[in-house]
Amino acid sequence: MEEKNTQQVQEDNVQVEVQQLGKDALIDSLTKENEELKLKLQKTEEAAKRLSSMYQLLQKDFEDYKIRTIREKEQIKEEAIERFAKAFLDVVDNFEKALESLKSSSDINSIIVGIQMVHYQVVSLLQEFGIQKIDASGEFNPLYHEALEIVKNKDLQVNQIVKVLQNGYMYKGKVIRPAKVVVAIQEEEEEIT
Repeated sequence: MEEKNTQQVQEDNVQVEVQQLGKDALIDSLTKENEELKLKLQKTEEAAKRLSSMYQLLQKDFEDYKIRTIREKEQIKEEAIERFAKAFLDVVDNFEKALESLKSSSDINSIIVGIQMVHYQVVSLLQEFGIQKIDASGEFNPLYHEALEIVKNKDLQVNQIVKVLQNGYMYKGKVIRPAKVVVAIQEEEEEIT
């Protein structure tokens, strides 16, 4: 309803204008307004083309960024593997030396010392790369330990770790492998009837 009123008012205004200015003046006014609108349209189209071009450039830059990032991540991964492999090769060399000494040496103590040195080197290498052994002493914690056996014992506290079957390890606070353990539970007392 209001739209019709507005349209009617506009038509009335045009009729009044026609009467006041005459036909030629109205045509000149409309021609001028048409030229101004064409100019505005041309400027708007040019701005739209510029924005479209900028958008396409940004999109291409982003695609290039994604490809570059993937390559950089892959390169970092490869370098980390290479660095670990180089460090681990020293351990392999020492382990091979220990195996050779098994063949030629009859001194069991020197063989044990050699194996202990290789073990120490492996543990040090893991620590150098941020891998830590999980503490498996004290109370059982399901976030860090996996109970493979349960032992009933009235002398031990409930959930106390009795034995470590396999060590667990963490990397930067994340469990890589939980420690596999034997856990104590209270032995129930028999009822006397």
